[in-house]
Amino acid sequence: MSGEARGKQDNTLDILNQQLTSISAENQFLTFKIEEEEYGVDVLRVQEIIRYHEPTKIPNTPDIIKGVINFRGEVIPVIDLRKKFGFPYREYDNFTVIIVLEVREKILGIIVDQVSDILSFSSEDIQRTLEFSSDINVEFIDGMAKLDERLIMLLKLDMLLNFNELGAINRLGEKIDSEDEGNRDVETDNNNEDDENSDSKIYLPEKDDERVDNCSNS
Repeated sequence: MSGEARGKQDNTLDILNQQLTSISAENQFLTFKIEEEEYGVDVLRVQEIIRYHEPTKIPNTPDIIKGVINFRGEVIPVIDLRKKFGFPYREYDNFTVIIVLEVREKILGIIVDQVSDILSFSSEDIQRTLEFSSDINVEFIDGMAKLDERLIMLLKLDMLLNFNELGAINRLGEKIDSEDEGNRDVETDNNNEDDENSDSKIYLPEKDDERVDNCSNS
């Protein structure tokens, strides 16, 4: 992406983040793309949109968990929504973003191909009942919004993760909390050790310069 295009993308993120801070109405959705499909999430659940950066990988976690990032001083898990939805792998680019949002009272990030806009839909614009074959999991789909020729799939965030994925997120959170507590304990021990060392320091008397000179002359 050229510098000009990157600047436009940054401006888009800034504008959307500013809008997020002032929205309080229901039936407003942050929309984004994965492949050529459009999705929407309740804007009241969104905390911030940030440019993609590589998460820190955590071993022994499900494939959809890309890793963790530092968000406002908190370590949060990041979900690869492309992998969650079964789309083929593709390289992340300068349009890729992480949407930080709340899912089941937990803060996490979802990686999407591109963020689009914040849209409002009336109840007439949203079809809540969708008919699919019984072998297709649609629990996390809240409905389909229609806007001109566009169809936007609205996600039910609390149903986005299955039982195993949610369990992995919970265990990851417990691990992060325990490591933070351990680091605080180590830091406290080090501070105490430094205090003890400072109390036990041996201070040598300063040399008597005159005595040294006399000895040298003799």
